[in-house]
Amino acid sequence: MAYYAQPFTFNFDTSTIAVDSGVTDVDCFSLYDAIKLAQASEEGIIYERIGKGSGLDELGPGVQVGITIELLGSWNIYFIPGNYVARVAGGNLVGGPNGDPIAYSAGVQALLIQSANSTVVSTSGTGGGSSAAEIWSYSNRTLTDTRLQDIKNKTDNLPDNPATEETAQDAANNAKISVALSS
Repeated sequence: MAYYAQPFTFNFDTSTIAVDSGVTDVDCFSLYDAIKLAQASEEGIIYERIGKGSGLDELGPGVQVGITIELLGSWNIYFIPGNYVARVAGGNLVGGPNGDPIAYSAGVQALLIQSANSTVVSTSGTGGGSSAAEIWSYSNRTLTDTRLQDIKNKTDNLPDNPATEETAQDAANNAKISVALSS
């Protein structure tokens, strides 16, 4: 059984989302909309879910966080064989067999362009790190006013413009010498 939502053909028997011939760019928002349609279709309703999405939370008028689509089970995207570069962008696409959401296709170089915008890293729960308050309350923390002034003097002398690799190495060497002399 198959379901078509331009430019995608959802083959429920092979768990493959085939991209139309000539289409080289897949937008994650369009893919997610097509997945929802395919899952709700007469064909798709009797099969396991194709994928799920997260994100799209409103940050303000006209502003949303990005989308992440997870292809479930053995679902993946398949580009028609040829000699071209295919791109999946506009969000994050994860999942698929062995964590690879894009199926091999002869002659196609597939680029999965992921986004790390709006990433939140949490350390709550077991195995988490220390909070800022806990770090500053450690009794063996020793930053004297003299050491703080040394740090300020070093950072005040950093250039306003990005340095070349050679300039950065020179600055690092000078800082090491300065620290060694002040110790």
